[in-house]
Amino acid sequence: MKRALVPRFCLLALALVSLTGTASAYYYYMLFSGGVGAPVKFDFGMLVNKKVPFYISDQGPSPLYPGDSFQAVVSEIRAAAEVWNNVGTSELKLAYGGLYPAGRIDSAVSIDVDFSDDITPGVLALGGPESIAGRTTGAGGPYVPITRSKLLVRRDMSQTPSFGEQFFVTLVHEFGHTLGLQHTLTSSVMSTLRTSAASKASPLGPDDIAAISLLYPTSSYAATIGSIGGRVTLNGSAVNLASVVAISPSNPAISALTNPDGTYKIDGIPPGQYFVYVHPLPPPVQSSGEGSYANIWYPLDSNGIPISPNTNFGAQFYSGSGSGTRDWQQALALPVAAGEMKAGVDFNVSPRSSQAIASVRTYGYILQSAMYVSPAPVTLGSVAGVSLVASGLGLLQSNNSLTPGLSVATLGTIAQLTGLRAYPPPQPYIVVEARMNLGTGPGAKHLLFSTPDDLYVLPSAFTAVTTAPPSINSVTATSKFDASGNRIFSVSGTGLQADTRILFEGLNATLVDSVQPDGSLLVVPPQAPAGYNAKIVALNSDGQSSLFLQPAPPSFSYDAALSPAFTSAAASLTITPSYIPAAADTVIDVQGVNTNFVDGVTQVGFGTSDILVKQVSVISSTHLSVVVTSTTLYPSSKITVTTGLRIISQAVGSQIVATDSLRPGQ
Repeated sequence: MKRALVPRFCLLALALVSLTGTASAYYYYMLFSGGVGAPVKFDFGMLVNKKVPFYISDQGPSPLYPGDSFQAVVSEIRAAAEVWNNVGTSELKLAYGGLYPAGRIDSAVSIDVDFSDDITPGVLALGGPESIAGRTTGAGGPYVPITRSKLLVRRDMSQTPSFGEQFFVTLVHEFGHTLGLQHTLTSSVMSTLRTSAASKASPLGPDDIAAISLLYPTSSYAATIGSIGGRVTLNGSAVNLASVVAISPSNPAISALTNPDGTYKIDGIPPGQYFVYVHPLPPPVQSSGEGSYANIWYPLDSNGIPISPNTNFGAQFYSGSGSGTRDWQQALALPVAAGEMKAGVDFNVSPRSSQAIASVRTYGYILQSAMYVSPAPVTLGSVAGVSLVASGLGLLQSNNSLTPGLSVATLGTIAQLTGLRAYPPPQPYIVVEARMNLGTGPGAKHLLFSTPDDLYVLPSAFTAVTTAPPSINSVTATSKFDASGNRIFSVSGTGLQADTRILFEGLNATLVDSVQPDGSLLVVPPQAPAGYNAKIVALNSDGQSSLFLQPAPPSFSYDAALSPAFTSAAASLTITPSYIPAAADTVIDVQGVNTNFVDGVTQVGFGTSDILVKQVSVISSTHLSVVVTSTTLYPSSKITVTTGLRIISQAVGSQIVATDSLRPGQ
């Protein structure tokens, strides 16, 4: 069965369109039969070692952003997939399978990443299950197996730098769709980009981690989290597709959507104290191309008719009584314990004719770069405070003046907000000054937007941080080498921490030592051919990036005189045997010339899901032994060997050539 894909919009007017005709009590893609929902997900029985292979088209994007390269784009795609692999409570993993040629036909389960001209203007990428099998039942209940997912990226990337925040966060989001995740309303990476607080440094929120972990849980996961459940009604009738959220001043949000009968269950909640609130789905933003509430598809009834969401009610916190409250200080804090379910958290919501405030996004002003960035960082201990800018439906009237009675507050007494005002026309924004209160700790903080008859909660509206964003001043060679003979380089800058990651394109450099006395970091760059110029970005664990200060990041030139690993000589491969038989285990011998294979770094793929790599052994810098399993006879010459930013792949016939050429114009 073919399914549509999920687009990701770019620029400031951003939204998503979902891909299946159903929704769930969590936010998976669901198919209902007889009133019982079945999530759409990958079947471990169809996978090797619970890994879904993904393949990238060798017909890369064109034109590229000035100074960009195909290797850089591939590195960002691989890094985005690795974000999901780093969720330790999810058993499903993604495996890079190399490049695939145009017209390739295969039959096994996979995710294909392609570059397309057939994407609506303003859309950066699309993603989601492309084909599914028949409904089946496993240990966790009924489900619908995904047999193929697709991630499409706009071929024209002339206006989209591959190193940017937007491109990376979008890739992570779309990979989430390919794995079976729907949208959420908690500002996490699986939110629409209109309200997302995800960053390149911290792409996943607890809501995302809960979602993927509940869809593909490890055996120990359920014992570490708690649940909250109940029912949402309006005048005694069930409320469908209401968003119910568990949140606290010190914890990011975890959410669920109600079923057609109004019931909900929020799983994946870390132990702690939580408020719970319910709110209607936001209306579609026509200017962003949204076609449904929250831009999702709706559950189907037994006749296949979509069940529309109930949205004519007001948001409220759970107070222990059915009427609820719009005042968080009157809300009831619920203790959540690991392995326990807190039931009976019911809402009897009040009717409302229209929704006043929705789809709000916030930005913070960075004085050093005179830029507004999102997610908004607010420095703890700042005397002057930070300007928080917000845009969204219902904040301003048609003449760009404040909506009457509008107020903005924090969830919890964590900050002082002053100076609420509208930006001068024609900018459709409001601004408020934030200064953190003494004793407030770092992390995500939440805002409440209120009018006399409405409440809107924006989870993770800004992030309290202890330091300014990092920046990179220079990368210089030292006289030191690592155990493999690679030159060690010093990265100098400001705001570099012990947990700072230094990226060369999308790949992490190897950190050799902790922060040096002069504030620099010692690293070994990922491999690349001599002459290659890589963009360098620093990422801190608090979610801040050097891109906040340096939207045009510095470059590093791979000079052959600096390290023996930076070779400009053309690489080639010889593969034995010439054809891979259809067999459970076949050993492929790969001999390289001018290669630098590295154990644990070099990856091998054959561009088809019919051949899966089970093991790669690096015998030497020019010799690999690869164990594969195959369902078809296939030329072994159709191979991709990737080490860092070096990609060696077949071009035509049985000829193996290096595709790691320099950037255009160099």
